[in-house]
Amino acid sequence: MFCYQCEQTQRSANGDGCSSAKGNCGKDAVTSDLQDLLVHAAKGIAQYAARARALGAPDNEAGGFVLYALFTTLTNVNFNATRFVTLLQQRPRCATGSRRVTRKPPAPRG
Repeated sequence: MFCYQCEQTQRSANGDGCSSAKGNCGKDAVTSDLQDLLVHAAKGIAQYAARARALGAPDNEAGGFVLYALFTTLTNVNFNATRFVTLLQQRPRCATGSRRVTRKPPAPRG
């Protein structure tokens, strides 16, 4: 596995990141991969939420999900893979409102 997600990440002249079967923090490859997916999903939701907010339709559910998802990946206290799978499964529901707002055609000016 390769992981560079936490404060316990191995730092060396060859580069940063843990590259053994388990990270310095005890995280396994499955959990590391799920955390990477969750961060990627949170970044996408944040893009939609930022656009929705700019259009005057803030999506507090999406914002809350992004904060919780990122906090979950930053803390090294719970490496339960099921927890990350559950959050990834919630992702589509959390982004629905923001996506709907950003896909509407702009109102005609006149």
